[in-house]
Amino acid sequence: MNKAGFLVLAVTLASFFASLEAVQAEEHMRRADRWALRHARGQSWNAPYYHTATGMPISLVVPPTAHMQTRWGWGVAQNTMTPIYHQYRRTYPGEISGGENLNPTPYWPSHTDQFGVFYNRGPYGPGF
Repeated sequence: MNKAGFLVLAVTLASFFASLEAVQAEEHMRRADRWALRHARGQSWNAPYYHTATGMPISLVVPPTAHMQTRWGWGVAQNTMTPIYHQYRRTYPGEISGGENLNPTPYWPSHTDQFGVFYNRGPYGPGF
């Protein structure tokens, strides 16, 4: 085999393996999105605290590819890495139900959840 044929074969194999890896990564991300959607159905997107300035919980929109968040606590072993389950969709999600008992930020907060700002993943591009 001459150098040109070898080069064509190498480029073809490299592009094949790169596309195979991209397909597997995309399948993994779709699986992660399905797990997140399934888990989000059973829980609220916010903790029982509201933001002091607005009187309601605030959704901090992060990129759709963000899947983990760090939640900080003031104390021993209260820092956690947790998945971000909730994601915005095209349809309007509705307002916070009136039956929720939301608390204000305490005078001396001990966790980042008590500030009333919660992560939600943004939508994927125009075709989501």
